[in-house]
Amino acid sequence: MHENSFLPNYGDDDVCSPSETEMFKVGRLRKTIKEAFIDSIQKALNEVLTNAGLKFYTHKKDWFGDGIDCKILEIGAKGWQKGKIKIRVIVEFCPDEPEITEPESPLDDIRRMINEVKS
Repeated sequence: MHENSFLPNYGDDDVCSPSETEMFKVGRLRKTIKEAFIDSIQKALNEVLTNAGLKFYTHKKDWFGDGIDCKILEIGAKGWQKGKIKIRVIVEFCPDEPEITEPESPLDDIRRMINEVKS
């Protein structure tokens, strides 16, 4: 079972810097993101679903943890299948790819000299 993943390749004491003047530990960022998903985003999701007429009874239930009890009836199935709807979140750092430059060929100097002579 995949769990939510918030910067899994980094330790709590590693440092994140989103700008030239800001810096904070990854553990603080991870904790704040988890709290946001458990609290603010989950409440907003419940509100959006309710406003759209999709009522899930989610009192003290967790979309981002244990999941929400649900049943699904697939076309062609013999009956309802019970289970849970879960939202899994991955927050990761994706390093920029370093520029790959081709090493200069020893023949480049010879080519330049030939071109200079021709000019």
